[in-house]
Amino acid sequence: MSDGQFWIDEEKKELVLSDGDKENRFFIEDDLIIQGTKYLIIVDSEAEEDAAATVVKIINEDDEEVIIPVEDEDEFTKVKVEYMNK
Repeated sequence: MSDGQFWIDEEKKELVLSDGDKENRFFIEDDLIIQGTKYLIIVDSEAEEDAAATVVKIINEDDEEVIIPVEDEDEFTKVKVEYMNK
């Protein structure tokens, strides 16, 4: 999130994205480290109970942690398999 900040609210187990004016919170269903990359499986905290989850990854870019949605199908499948085998 290049024009904002993010942090993990450990107490509520939520990912918080902030652009300075507004915060969006996502319940962290699970977190995985695969080949040195941290992945989060998140669901919008305001979504209905059966809402679809999203997979994001946290990477370092220019010495700053950045969150990126996983859009590559092969990478998504890799995370899904790891999650299902937990």
